[in-house]
Amino acid sequence: AGLYTIGGSFWEFGEPDWDHTKYFLIFGVAEDHGSNPIKIALGKLKQRGAKIVGINPVRTGYNAIADEWLGIKPGTDGLFAGALTHELLRTNQVDLDYLVRYTNAHWLVIQDKAAKDDGLFARDGEGKPLCWDKTTAATARADRIDIAPALVGEFTLPDGRKAVPSFRLLAERFLTNEYAPDAVAAECGIPADTIRRIAAEM
Repeated sequence: AGLYTIGGSFWEFGEPDWDHTKYFLIFGVAEDHGSNPIKIALGKLKQRGAKIVGINPVRTGYNAIADEWLGIKPGTDGLFAGALTHELLRTNQVDLDYLVRYTNAHWLVIQDKAAKDDGLFARDGEGKPLCWDKTTAATARADRIDIAPALVGEFTLPDGRKAVPSFRLLAERFLTNEYAPDAVAAECGIPADTIRRIAAEM
């Protein structure tokens, strides 16, 4: 994922663009892995004035130098990330072009409860993933760059079955009230207003 989305892999941390990052969220990092390279990189961010937000139950190590520390309840990081996703989707602050270029957000997911491949990506005869091209109003290979892929909607595959872009499934899940900041604040220990602000800053 690190190689695909940000061009490098820094062990399990991924590799941010240390030279251009303006806003850095650091979630509960185990500080015995890659400690010195991360310290040097965080120092670069601090020198350039990038904002560092530490999300960890304790404020030690990397979190001690964060510009803002959020003392999250242990085990609720995913819920907090879900609330951020909720807010980014709700406020239309998602870079859709980026998602199409670097993720599988536009790939069609089969919706056929009676089939073994229900919930899997729709593929052509060569096994290549499909998307819905808005220009031709038909399926197309998802790896083509000369198309205008849909990220929402329900479409009919050549075999007559229905499929939806994977982004639609993500949006349907995270736009529910279950992930609204007001619903997760007590569980995470982070106020709803703070969750909304962090999402807006991102």
